[in-house]
Amino acid sequence: MLTVLTRLILICVVLVGKGRAEVISYESEQKLINLLKHVMECREIPGLTLTLVRGKEYKTIPMGVANRATGEKVTPNTLFFIGAITQTFTATLLAEQMQRSAGVLHFDTPISQLIGGEFQLANKQLTESVTLRDALTHRTGISPGSVAGLTGLPKAMSRLEVISHLKELPQQAHFRDDFQFNQFMYTLAAYVGEKISASSWEKLMRTHILDKLLMSSTVVAVDDATGPEFARSYVSEQSELVGVPADAFELGPLAPSGTMYTNAEDMAKALKLFLADPYLTAQVRIPPPVLEELMTPRFLLPLAIRAGLDRSSYFWPVPDFNVGYGMGFFRNTYRGKILLASFHAAYRCQMLTYYITDLMLGFEPWINETSACTFPEPFVKAIEFPNVEFKPQVADYALAEYQGTFSSKLLGDIVIRKSATNPKALTMTMGKLTGTLHPEGGNVFRLFLEGAYRYMQVPVAGKHPIPFARVFFDFKSNQCVGLKLPDSVFGGNPVDFPKTNSFKEEL
Repeated sequence: MLTVLTRLILICVVLVGKGRAEVISYESEQKLINLLKHVMECREIPGLTLTLVRGKEYKTIPMGVANRATGEKVTPNTLFFIGAITQTFTATLLAEQMQRSAGVLHFDTPISQLIGGEFQLANKQLTESVTLRDALTHRTGISPGSVAGLTGLPKAMSRLEVISHLKELPQQAHFRDDFQFNQFMYTLAAYVGEKISASSWEKLMRTHILDKLLMSSTVVAVDDATGPEFARSYVSEQSELVGVPADAFELGPLAPSGTMYTNAEDMAKALKLFLADPYLTAQVRIPPPVLEELMTPRFLLPLAIRAGLDRSSYFWPVPDFNVGYGMGFFRNTYRGKILLASFHAAYRCQMLTYYITDLMLGFEPWINETSACTFPEPFVKAIEFPNVEFKPQVADYALAEYQGTFSSKLLGDIVIRKSATNPKALTMTMGKLTGTLHPEGGNVFRLFLEGAYRYMQVPVAGKHPIPFARVFFDFKSNQCVGLKLPDSVFGGNPVDFPKTNSFKEEL
């Protein structure tokens, strides 16, 4: 599975400084603007907004268009989807609630002691032991369930219903030993805050964080993101930019893990808070030591993840070492400075961060106009999309036997039908996700995405489609009784979907 290639970017770079020093010199600013223009052209980035913060001062640079169809220009007030950076705000909100809880809420208190028997995880030990710190550092070991970020959860599902069905997610890694990204665990942490404060995460975020920081334009959750104030997102499909449907980012009850939109002006205020601005920390009632606790890594990331984050220490001219993950923050070191980041894996963002940081620190950037367009090359070879043709095989049973509705109390329904256009294939629908199932042999099928997520299987023109996942069907006494679907877009332990309807009338 391939990650979303969002082509409209909100970039924020922070440097600690004192007094009213100039954020960036005129000469450096012109160098930066020239490089950005070059990168936007070669990387096909329609628009971006850049915020530079130095101490109490900041500067915003908007460039390009927010909507290719209308030509709407990017401004400092254009709202960008920030995805999993929402988790940084959720962790910050919980830190604020901890200060107001009169000793009730602590990062290391078992969640079961805070909300009682309202939730169960994969086993008794996890249920009784998991703390807020475990949930916020992604170290529970519970499978991610990230397919829900594509399919969406049932619209009528409440956050309490999500929490009560978390036991559907299997344990994939060792508890407190491995980093396992999990949007459901951030939703669990947010629910704890709701329970303690007797208010919704949406209201708490607005009244206790955003309003106090005067982040009045930031949107916590939205039903319609098609207005001119929102930047449109684009992906590459067969080497062509196509718009992403606005509802692709709707997560429903999982909102605390990634639904916020913000702009450059508002993010400058948030960044000042994270720099421990005395006025802002007093406003939100989060002492600087508590902010530091959020940002302090508690364990090393697994080798596979750490290799992706700090392989620069082997290849880049200037090392960028990953130290670990805190609560909502990755922590690296670059040129002797602390580099904090939320989730992103886009090389174009990474190399711009290096270039801008070097400029603001007074170093000659090692990124130039040529390497900015080829990065990570020439330093390391870029990962290429595979080009392997999948050849369908014959399933063990007639395709009609696989039809039906398969249900998970947490992740919703999967509907399997015979394809109306291909007599040798099935179709699969799971919320917003649709695709075609081709038999691999036995009772295993490969899922090839269609519709809104088709770009994930054909990102590069001229290459064979890439299957999204394997789907495993279970048969007993020659009857299909269920299927198993990897609950993560990256694989992982599968979730069981028992069969609840056989579509006998269609056979």
